[in-house]
Amino acid sequence: CWRLGPPNTYWMPGYWAQVTDVQAVGRGGVDVRVGGVGVHVGGRPQVVETARWEWVSGFWASADAQEIEYLPAPPAPLDLDPPGPPPAADNMWVPGCWYWHEGQYVRRTGYWLRQQPNWVWEPSHYRWTPRGYVFEAGHWDYALDRRGVLFAPVYFPRSVYSRAGYSYSPTIAIDVGVLSANLFTYPRYGHYYFGDYYDDAYLRVGIYPRFESERSDTSSAEIYTYDRWHDGQGDKRWVANQQQEYDHRRADKDLRPARTYRDMETRVAKMPEAQRRNVELARPVQTIAASTASPLKFERINNDDRQKIAKQATDVHKFRDERVKWEATGKTDPKAVRPPADHRDPVTPPVDHKGPATPPVDRTPVVDPPREVRAIQPERVKLPVPPPIVGKPGTTPGDVEKGPPPMPADEQKHKTGAKDTPKADPKDTPKADHKDTPKADAKDAPKADPKDTPKADPKDKPKDEGDHKGK
Repeated sequence: CWRLGPPNTYWMPGYWAQVTDVQAVGRGGVDVRVGGVGVHVGGRPQVVETARWEWVSGFWASADAQEIEYLPAPPAPLDLDPPGPPPAADNMWVPGCWYWHEGQYVRRTGYWLRQQPNWVWEPSHYRWTPRGYVFEAGHWDYALDRRGVLFAPVYFPRSVYSRAGYSYSPTIAIDVGVLSANLFTYPRYGHYYFGDYYDDAYLRVGIYPRFESERSDTSSAEIYTYDRWHDGQGDKRWVANQQQEYDHRRADKDLRPARTYRDMETRVAKMPEAQRRNVELARPVQTIAASTASPLKFERINNDDRQKIAKQATDVHKFRDERVKWEATGKTDPKAVRPPADHRDPVTPPVDHKGPATPPVDRTPVVDPPREVRAIQPERVKLPVPPPIVGKPGTTPGDVEKGPPPMPADEQKHKTGAKDTPKADPKDTPKADHKDTPKADAKDAPKADPKDTPKADPKDKPKDEGDHKGK
């Protein structure tokens, strides 16, 4: 993708961490029978080391921050559900959050926030890392259609990408409008997915349609919350229609998006002109660039600009590698940044969906239990090098003069009212259990390559996490 960073923030790229678990399993020796009773003779518990991959998410941090603070696991999230109907039609509910203040977690209750056209509020939340939890402060981000360009994921056989000097320039981009109708979230990772994720297998591992995203304690609901307000104005059945379309696609595979661009072209060729727009998930980038409806402006770049972009991509990789080193613990390998090529995807959807389509039954909030971290007290790391990607305001039409909306006043209440804020209840903080740590999913791994940088406005800042699976 070609991503405009949120104004006044910098991007800390994510990475794959190889984790070694040490576990005592069984005993050596032999089993014998004495008088009809089984007896274990000799031997000691056997220590077994197992390696697995965990995905450590990237995050946006304030451009003014010159260091990263790693914290112990925060208490369970609170105020996920609003206390009642919104006081106004353009109000959204911002869940409560815990803040680290003067050596303890203090509570900031939820509040109502007025929506802003073309701007999406990203609520404050925490990102897990092996070293500790990182607080990602709430900030304004661009609406999805203004964030940049998402190119179609591409699968490369080893026989292709192993060629010396091979390069690839993406030419097919995803239509954001059609993408939104087929958007899914994975609360466990805080990632978005798009495409055919309608089978039961995906529900069982926790990949939900986007209208279910508000029941999680992650930051994966902000786009749906904005679209519900922006697209649902004047349409009282907008939410119901979202769920109804999802149920129709669950029941009829022919209504689901195609899994490859070639399959999509074949399907579109057989459809009437009026219906093609609803199934064209991807289009040539030249078509999008020539469209007057797009809020983004495309420009051709020269060789000098291309060299600068390539250097920036290299700097991002170095920045990521530095993060891997300073976040490494005794269980993680500081040299491992991505799984091997043959890493298998644990999610295997059924070949044929049988039986009636059933929507998710459990609609209780999805609260991810705290995961094991090294930090017992706050630990700070000063950035060894300047971050290579910093979001600047005034990069899309209409935002040049205004910039992002002001920071909500309620977001800072914990600083002035810390004395009146209840302390975190230890009962609300379950002990971290490494058994709850999810195994890394290979399809979440970004495969950044400076040669793959698309032609676009050099002012635009590339690089968002590759959190989308190719279909």
